[in-house]
Amino acid sequence: MSETLLADGFKAEPYWWEAVPQGTAARQSLPAEADVVIVGSGYAGLSAAITLARAGREVVVIEAHSAGHGASTRSVGMIGGRLRQGYAALAKDFGAKKAHALLSETWNAYGWFRGFVRDENIDCDLALSGRLICAWTARDMEMLKRQAAFLTTTFGIPAHTVDKGGLPAHVATDLYHGAMVLPEDGGIDPAKYHLGLLRLARAHGVQVIEQTPVTGVTENGKATSVTTAAGDIRARDVILATNAYTGRELPWYRRRVIAVGSHMIATEPLAASAVERLLPGGQLVNDTRKLAFAFRASPDRRRLLVGGRALQVDRVDPVAIARRLKQVMVQSFPSLAETRVSNAWEGRVGFTFDRIPHIGRRGNIHHVLGCNGSGIVMGSYLGRCTAELVLSGRSTSHFAQQELPSRPYYNGIPWFMAPMTMALSLQDRARSWFR
Repeated sequence: MSETLLADGFKAEPYWWEAVPQGTAARQSLPAEADVVIVGSGYAGLSAAITLARAGREVVVIEAHSAGHGASTRSVGMIGGRLRQGYAALAKDFGAKKAHALLSETWNAYGWFRGFVRDENIDCDLALSGRLICAWTARDMEMLKRQAAFLTTTFGIPAHTVDKGGLPAHVATDLYHGAMVLPEDGGIDPAKYHLGLLRLARAHGVQVIEQTPVTGVTENGKATSVTTAAGDIRARDVILATNAYTGRELPWYRRRVIAVGSHMIATEPLAASAVERLLPGGQLVNDTRKLAFAFRASPDRRRLLVGGRALQVDRVDPVAIARRLKQVMVQSFPSLAETRVSNAWEGRVGFTFDRIPHIGRRGNIHHVLGCNGSGIVMGSYLGRCTAELVLSGRSTSHFAQQELPSRPYYNGIPWFMAPMTMALSLQDRARSWFR
């Protein structure tokens, strides 16, 4: 099976690393102190570092691996201005006013993000190609029609729908019942974007210390000591930007982040016209399955990338990931049955129990955690907001005004994900019988 499944030169690592190889920098010496120490070198950590450095703060970013080794160079690279939780769910949890404020801020954050990429001249293959949310069932299609109208009239987010008959002009599959079109959504190369942030941070004097795991954080009066494998560093303020990679050394925060495995594949290079036939509208594609999947073209439009939760457990088995996501791909695009997989990889998505991102402060320790699948835009935006919280002691962001919740008996190991994944998969299978 693996001989026909996997391309020659198959790599169990992100496709994005071909253009932006992972760094091989040796561990640098750790300074004795800094104004601000940031743990984690992803989008949120680097965005905070850039803002702080521009304000004149001496900033050190500490990374356990190479910079961007985690989710920042592993995602599908889709961007937009919405949270994973819709208005109805947020209104149930937080009330209508708060729900509206959170979603409005998220849409504004997307505008900020696009302006930031433009103004900083970050070369990341940003393309506002639009996105399709495809309906798995006829009932889902009716829901998408209501959602499109609501987004447009309530938040001014452009959205419309296409029925099943109009779908082939956008995506060459008969699997779905239609779709909601979000014309202002888009895609980037996530590793190129991260590299742009890293270069920008270093240009402003930020020290990025790689290959240096943090083993503990201890407050000592007005200063905080960060213990690492290379020694200790003292700082006035500390920012935790570890998201789904929050480890046992940070137990209070680890109990409040649910690390969920997410998987991706890239196909081998296709004929120049093949991707255009599969995605004639040029949009990115998500669907409404409980275990939703994503499809997009690579920026050079020579490969198809497929993302979703391929395995019920979080073990990293690249061949199993490739096998499952190829099945998903061929279900939508039968013409790719003989296409081989060039890359298969895993990343982690940080969820919170209330399904919204959080920034906040406990003593001298600040945090930006739980982007819930919206990490490119919201990690970048909330990293900046966290830096402003450090600088001024307050924040106007609505994401800073909620307690970061946990649950009894949860210690940071999401033991419930395997049965939950199985249950959601069974729901999708059952719903397919009545499509």
